[in-house]
Amino acid sequence: MLSWISVVLSGFISISAYENQKLKQAIFFRIFSLLLLTIIVWEQHSHATPEVIFISLGLAVSMFAHGLRLNHRYHKASFVLFLVAQLLFSKAFWVQLSGSMVWWLPALLVAASIVAFFLLLPQIDTLIFPVTIMGLMLVQMTWAAGELWLQEATVASGAGFLGCLVYILSATLLAIHDYRRPLPWGHSLISSSYLIAQALISASIVF
Repeated sequence: MLSWISVVLSGFISISAYENQKLKQAIFFRIFSLLLLTIIVWEQHSHATPEVIFISLGLAVSMFAHGLRLNHRYHKASFVLFLVAQLLFSKAFWVQLSGSMVWWLPALLVAASIVAFFLLLPQIDTLIFPVTIMGLMLVQMTWAAGELWLQEATVASGAGFLGCLVYILSATLLAIHDYRRPLPWGHSLISSSYLIAQALISASIVF
């Protein structure tokens, strides 16, 4: 429990630092919160199972991606690394699946994504390509997590599925806030939802 409280405190300090224009401090505590999540994951597992490895790698890549955001020249590289992190998280869910899959879930996710895309199009008209790529990555990650939840219906799998949904919310807010128009309490909402998403995804193999 103390470890989870530390994650929350680190996230809060990161948000507070950003609001006070202390970017380096904000990035440091964002990375530190992800490091704490990695430690929590390994504390609960004595063996390096595939899902543990993939989620740990996803967290590590996310830390590196945040570090690159300190330099504006590396923002594109940071974006690519976030895509890699999402791919690693999705792989952690895919490797746990067994048996037949239902096809209404991906159909529902794709349909919802298309509707959301056209609703948000006026806000992201200059970011169609990167938003589409990240959207596809998030949809397949959420599909994998949702499929696992349908197969097992446990608290852990539910946490993973919810984490992916919150991840989508965070990415959508980020695209609008950073590249179109600032949102009220935008960064606080983005940072808190992002940390919640990462924590829930990590919790999917902890509980």
